[in-house]
Amino acid sequence: MTEAFTELINAVSERDEGDKDGDGQLSATEASSLWAVLQSRLKEEFKRTEGRFARLMYGHTAPETRRLLQLAFNRPNSNPRVLVAQSVVGREGLNLHKACKTVVLLHPEWNPGVVEQQIGRIDRVGSLWETQLEEALGKGVAADDLPHMLVRPVVFKGTYDEKNWEVLRGRWDDLRAQLHGVVISPHLSESFGVAPELAEEINRSAPSFSPIAPTLCIPAQSVATQP
Repeated sequence: MTEAFTELINAVSERDEGDKDGDGQLSATEASSLWAVLQSRLKEEFKRTEGRFARLMYGHTAPETRRLLQLAFNRPNSNPRVLVAQSVVGREGLNLHKACKTVVLLHPEWNPGVVEQQIGRIDRVGSLWETQLEEALGKGVAADDLPHMLVRPVVFKGTYDEKNWEVLRGRWDDLRAQLHGVVISPHLSESFGVAPELAEEINRSAPSFSPIAPTLCIPAQSVATQP
């Protein structure tokens, strides 16, 4: 209970708020004045008429409301269960990973790097997905049945969304090729008629800088040495 109350107060207040003399501590007078402000914010938040199941977070959402929404969303049995976030708001610096592993992309950005940042809101250390994965691995669950994050784009066929998704997928393939060595993605392989076996062989031949990748053994006769 104490921890929950502390989290609530931290969410509804700004850092060092109320410390008027800057000494790093709140005097009785400062604390009393700040408490009145915090009470006002809490009353304003909890008297809202918006639905509880889903909430909207956008540019004009007050900072304290954003923090309260984030706090509530990260609790497994708390509302809101769905958080609709504007792209620029739900892109960076927002942790939504403790009770969620599903991202629905509605009219996503054209830049795959930005979309990766949005997906990254639920892909963080200590995430729900990571916790479930560790539990599954501990139980020896088969690879095909391991839990994973869900990314669901909403695309209406024959509309602007379809073109948007087509371009984004192509750019995403380029990003994966540059960052992860996936030279030919399944999407490219299918689009250009590249045999899956050939695509796999090419991808395996790409340089890998993973710290857990197998060591490349070079035959002794091919090693160049300085005189």
